Amino acid sequence: MTGLLLRAVGLATIYLLVLSSLDPGDLLVAGLLGLAIASTVRSRSHRPGTAPSARAIRAFGRMVVETARGMIIGSWRVVRFCLGAEYAPGFVEIPREGRSRRSVALWGVLTAETPDEVPVDVDETRDVLIVHTIDASDPDAVRARHHSAHDRTIRHVVS
Repeated sequence: MTGLLLRAVGLATIYLLVLSSLDPGDLLVAGLLGLAIASTVRSRSHRPGTAPSARAIRAFGRMVVETARGMIIGSWRVVRFCLGAEYAPGFVEIPREGRSRRSVALWGVLTAETPDEVPVDVDETRDVLIVHTIDASDPDAVRARHHSAHDRTIRHVVS
């Protein structure tokens, strides 16, 4: 039951982050959708004794906090760019490094939450993730940031 509620809260959180809203109606819809999806997925794939680990729960919490932090920093970069700051917008290729399809999907959702970066493509032939960023002047720093975020959170949340 705890696992079901955690999944429902996680799904509702993602929904609300995408909407960027905390209106009561949106909270209700998010909760209902989260419960419906979590219970449907659980009924189809639940194996007894497979509750999320404490490490996965902590990683999920870090992921939410880091996503919120990224949204704030990204918003600040966009504001500065709009006010005339010199940035070098462009595409950056990030090595996929054997990430699962679920991990890549979560990476895409979280990356899309920050207003200064947009996931563009997953090139499976070259095994790279392509992101457009407002500041691609240091592509190695962008790659390092995405690699670090994956190591700290995503790989612990998604198997």
